[in-house]
Amino acid sequence: MSADTITEYTIAVHHEDDGTYWAQVRELPGCFATGDDLDELRDGLQEAISIYLADDPSHGELSSFKPMEVGEMTVLVGA
Repeated sequence: MSADTITEYTIAVHHEDDGTYWAQVRELPGCFATGDDLDELRDGLQEAISIYLADDPSHGELSSFKPMEVGEMTVLVGA
């Protein structure tokens, strides 16, 4: 994967009763993060994805993924 390649991942964000958040990356089994707020969750997701991809030799070197950005989050609310 070249540094110019952009890969988009689907993140499922869960809000717990105690006010904290956790999220899982659907395309990367076992890749998840937690946070006390959405900013902390976003930072945790960036770290979790970097570590996950660095541990998979098919994705190349970790430096290939810099800069990484967690972009817009979409919230789905059931009726």
